[in-house]
Amino acid sequence: MAPLMESLLVTLHVMANLVWIGAIASVGWLTRHAGALADGKEREGARAVSRVAYELLYKRVAVPAFGISFVCGLARLFKTTDYYMHAHWFHAKLLFAFVVIGLHHVLGARARRMAQAAATADGSMQGAGVSGILTGALLASAFLAVVFVVFQASLLK
Repeated sequence: MAPLMESLLVTLHVMANLVWIGAIASVGWLTRHAGALADGKEREGARAVSRVAYELLYKRVAVPAFGISFVCGLARLFKTTDYYMHAHWFHAKLLFAFVVIGLHHVLGARARRMAQAAATADGSMQGAGVSGILTGALLASAFLAVVFVVFQASLLK
C-alpha cells in the first residue's frame, strides 16, 4: 500500500475512533441521566435527554463514526494481513476493540429503549443505572485497546 494511502487510512481510523468513542460514551451517560430524571418524576426532561442520546448522538454521530472506523480498520488489515496476524499485540487490541463494538451496540439498544419508554406516558425507564457501568466498561476497553497500539514496540520484544 502506498505510504500516503496507509497514512490516510490510519488518520481516518483514529479520527473516527475519537468521534465514535466520545459519542457513544455520551450516549451512555445521557441514558443514565434520563433514567435519573424519570425517577425524579421529570418526565419531560427525561424525554428530551433520551431523544438527544438516541436520535442525535447515537444514530447521527456514533453509528457513522463507527462505520468509518470499521471500514478504515478493515482496509488496513486486509492490505497488511500477514503483519497483523503475526503481531501478538494486535490480537489483544482486537479483543478489546470487539468488546467496545459489543458495548456500542448494547448502549445503542438501551438508548433506543429509553427513548421509546420516554415517548410513552407509562413507559418504564428502569435499569438506566446500568448504562453508567456499561459506559465505564466501554471506556476501559477502549483505553486498553489504545494501550496495546501505543506500546506495541515494547510488547514485541
